[in-house]
Parts: sequence; C-alpha cells; structure tokens
Amino acid sequence: GMNRAKAEALKALELDDDLAEAHTSLAWVTFLYEWDWDAADREFRRAIELNPAYATAHQWYAWLLLALGRTDDALAEGRASLETDPASVSIRRTLGWLYYYARRPAEALVHLRQAVALQPNAEESHRVLGLALTQNGQIDAAADALREALSLGPESAYTKAALAHLAAETGRLQDARQILQELEERAAERYVSPVALATVHAALGNTDQVFASIDRAYEERRGWLVYLNVEPILDPVRGDPRFADLVRRMGLPGSTE
Repeated sequence: GMNRAKAEALKALELDDDLAEAHTSLAWVTFLYEWDWDAADREFRRAIELNPAYATAHQWYAWLLLALGRTDDALAEGRASLETDPASVSIRRTLGWLYYYARRPAEALVHLRQAVALQPNAEESHRVLGLALTQNGQIDAAADALREALSLGPESAYTKAALAHLAAETGRLQDARQILQELEERAAERYVSPVALATVHAALGNTDQVFASIDRAYEERRGWLVYLNVEPILDPVRGDPRFADLVRRMGLPGSTE
C-alpha cells in the first residue's frame, strides 16, 4: 500500500513537479514509513510553498513536527490547517491529537468536541476524546466517551486499549488485566496491533512486554513509533535504557523539548 502511494506520488511529480498534493503524499510516506525526517520536512515545505492554502499539507506537516519534538511549530501548522479548512472533521481531530500529545488536554477537548459535533459516528474522535478526558482527570466523562467509541467500533483494539489505560489510571487493575487477556486471546487467532498491546502493558506496568510489543511494531514498521518521544502512554517506560536505544535506532531527536 505505502510503496504504491510513494510510486504514484513520484510518477505524478515526474509529470508535474509543481503539484502540492503529490509532494504532500510523498512527504507523508517518507515520514511515517521510511522515517527519513529531513527528506519529509523538505517535501512538506515544498508543498506548502507551492500551495499555502492546501490544508492537508499543513495538517500532515504538523504530525512530523510533533514527532520531532517541535511542539509549538506543530500546533502552529495544525492551526494553519484549520484556518484553511475550518469544517474538516479530520483536521479538528488532528488538533485534538496534537494538544493531547502536547499534554494540553483542555485545548484538545475544544477541538475534539467540535469533531464529534460535526460527525458523531466517527469512532476515532470519541476514542481520542476519551484519552484527552483521561489526561484531564475527567474520569466519568472519559469512560462515557470510550464506551461511545466502543459502541461505534466494537472490535477496535485501540479503544479497548484506551479503556484498559483508563482502568489502570483509576486503580481498576483487574479490569485492565481482563482487557489484556481478551486482546491476547484474540491475538492467538488473528492479528492484533502491537501498538494496542504496548498501550495495555504500559498501563499495567509490564515493562518487558511493552518493549516486546514495541519491537514487534518496529519489525512491522508501524507509523505510531515515530511518536515515541511524545506518546503519553509510554511515559512510564521512558526512563528505561531500552527506550533511549529505540529512539536512537529510529534516528529521532534525543528528547522532546
């Protein structure tokens, strides 16, 4: 899938090097799957130079800047994308993620509530809302948001992982372990994202299993790994020497600002 996306972007640029959309697609693949931060940065900046009004270029560039620890720049690009396309659910949700990753949940909630109002049946919006509410200490509201996400996507391992995280945060370890068992039983039969498993293990303090899941994510080149330096879920294992080793292997800047 990603190789095809890259091939199509390169082909489009051969025909016309001035296509902001093609530069943006190429930048996204280069960032999320090839982990070539400098090349991705160049492509994003070229796209924005060609068409400053192309909201997606600002939106996706924000994710790269976030991953590199340039949080203020990331939020500025996120706001630029919103100014260009204020009705976009995807951009509202991106801003929610960005503020959540920046540990600014109150601001995340403003954008996520907008995203939910614009498109109430989008499971991911409710899930991020639940994460931001958890981060903001609004436990009952977080549980409601995550239950809503689960009703919209009953099979979502990510939502179940977020529920386990909430349970562990509030001392309901048995509930979190129950979710872990459920996901591990499912993983025995079919694919379960190592990202979801890493989340639950981190919530339960199973440090070795967190790194085992992360190693599998690394082998699968999961895009989520680019956010290692800013992912709140991974805060409990950040001091482990294996974490620093991973950041080095990925070529990410040593630490967030």
